[in-house]
Amino acid sequence: MSLFALSQDVFAQHFPELGFKIQHHLQHSPLFSLSRLVSLSRTLPEEHVEYNSGTLTPNHGNQTVPFNGLSIEDTIKAIETCQSWMVLKFVEQDNAYRQLLDACLDEIYLEAGKKLTGLHKRSAFIFITSPNSVTPYHIDPEHNFLLQIRGNKTMYQFDKHNPNLLPEALLEEKYYKADTNRNLPFQAAFQTQAKCFDLQPGEGLFVPINVPHWVQNGDNVSISFSITFHSTQSDREARLHKMNGWLRQHGLTPSPLGKCAWRDQLKYQSFMWMRKTAHLLKSNEPD
Repeated sequence: MSLFALSQDVFAQHFPELGFKIQHHLQHSPLFSLSRLVSLSRTLPEEHVEYNSGTLTPNHGNQTVPFNGLSIEDTIKAIETCQSWMVLKFVEQDNAYRQLLDACLDEIYLEAGKKLTGLHKRSAFIFITSPNSVTPYHIDPEHNFLLQIRGNKTMYQFDKHNPNLLPEALLEEKYYKADTNRNLPFQAAFQTQAKCFDLQPGEGLFVPINVPHWVQNGDNVSISFSITFHSTQSDREARLHKMNGWLRQHGLTPSPLGKCAWRDQLKYQSFMWMRKTAHLLKSNEPD
């Protein structure tokens, strides 16, 4: 049985640069019950569980995110009332979730492989959020399908090519400095340029690489399953942003990715040479 209802025309028109919705059949899976997620959280390394207060705003930026004062297990058990946001990372470490991730991406790859090459680095994340919680304005470095399992939420996506919404220097910093907070500065005026996607159980949303977005949870507990992967193209893009960050760190003003093909190629070759010979840019490097 297919896990998705994918429109080949919509996929061909939008992937991998624009967000679009899909339909899935995962919303009734017992893998996403709160009791099963509590069990899963006990098996994950501590560094693979991130959680905090969900009473944030889109423009939270680089401020310290307030802790909710609870344990991981208590956060999940009290998610209806504790006003929290949580993500269980790399859940494919558990065999049942790995099998589900593989089944999902095996289907997705049938369409994604028509546009991209070298699909690899499969990962899965589960987001568990209290009613009305907010995920601040940020970007992600993977090809990402966010599948809504329980509750509803609204994602606002923005144009990654608009330097007012995503300054080139800030994007480069996210790649060059591995410890940089993922959140971005947000202004209320940005919201007029948002593309709004409402998600209900059984619906999914493609989130393109480096597309700025923020998320408003609905009035109920939300559970979302995020399936991600990388490609030859995404690795190249990451390395070029990282190289630009290195150049800017050394006092230069590099041309943005995509503005000049021969400059991009020269920078990419330089990056790979430096990586091979001196390991100057090895940290946080795509596999």
